[in-house]
Amino acid sequence: MDNAWKTFRYLETEPTSRKFLVACYDRLGLDNPDRLAFQQSTRFLYLWKQARHFYTTAEAAELSVQPLLLFYGCTHLLKGMLLTRDPAYPQNSRVLQHGVTTRKLKRSAYSLTDDEIRPQKEGFFAHLAHLFSLSPLQDRYVVQNLLASIPEVSDSYAVLSDTQAHWLRLNWNKGVSPISFHDAKSEASTNTIGSWISIPFPDKQEGPLAYSVETFSHYIRRLAPCPDQTEHFEWKKGTVKELLLPQDSLAALEQHPLFHLHGQDLFFWNGSSTSLPLPEWASHYLLLYLLSMLCRYETEWWGELTLSHDYAERFLVERFLEYHAATFPTIIMKQIQRNNPHVWPT
Repeated sequence: MDNAWKTFRYLETEPTSRKFLVACYDRLGLDNPDRLAFQQSTRFLYLWKQARHFYTTAEAAELSVQPLLLFYGCTHLLKGMLLTRDPAYPQNSRVLQHGVTTRKLKRSAYSLTDDEIRPQKEGFFAHLAHLFSLSPLQDRYVVQNLLASIPEVSDSYAVLSDTQAHWLRLNWNKGVSPISFHDAKSEASTNTIGSWISIPFPDKQEGPLAYSVETFSHYIRRLAPCPDQTEHFEWKKGTVKELLLPQDSLAALEQHPLFHLHGQDLFFWNGSSTSLPLPEWASHYLLLYLLSMLCRYETEWWGELTLSHDYAERFLVERFLEYHAATFPTIIMKQIQRNNPHVWPT
């Protein structure tokens, strides 16, 4: 089980959940944060508790019912995340709807990876997208693109589909000197060597990694969510793409849409800038929605998939569900931490 559950247990009592919500609402500048937190604290604590029970049950369940359990667990975690930003949830019955839909399945020659999930204008997903600045949304999301957009799953999908993975794993080095880097700030040399890291990028003939160093550096700065995020970025002299930044900026790099940090693994998105990957919480929700619908309503097809070893798609489903259960609570915890710095319990 994901270690984030240990932190979420802090929120499973009324006094601690209320204290946490007061801090979140106060930071948002809302009127009467104490009253708002009092109104939502019980709902808030039971969301985390029930989510944990869904994931615990899913861990011991058969593949045939895992997506259903994980979908509801995922939804509860997202509702908890939502309440840290919206004390009025649920405002109406419309926001209780899933907010996404999928086409009616055709039993003949159905391919999971070719299926689509379509966001709706109203509902739970649309409300999350609005609160967490997930826009513009596409009209539809294809399963194969969603799988390819999750770094730890993209390699598996690329192998089975005989395509190039857009997420590339990067090597990064600790304890480097900033002196050899171009345009390094004068104060950089006064920092200890151990507080800096370097990230060399591989040479590629396609994607942004085919750009010149100058164009590549501008590309990374342009797509940063805020200018402060790239303020301390420096580039090595010459034609080699190698980035230098303070070690304490590595975690902030995860907020950049072109980078993904998981433990000690750092990934870079070498796909098109016009189709940047969704935040992981959104990709996971969309995929679990479809898999849970298959589990519930397409029992014959789903049964054949889960019981047969002839489907390569079964491997992708198992790989995704395994990764989701192992990491999704941490994904939500980090999202809440980013939106509420200095509020999360220590």
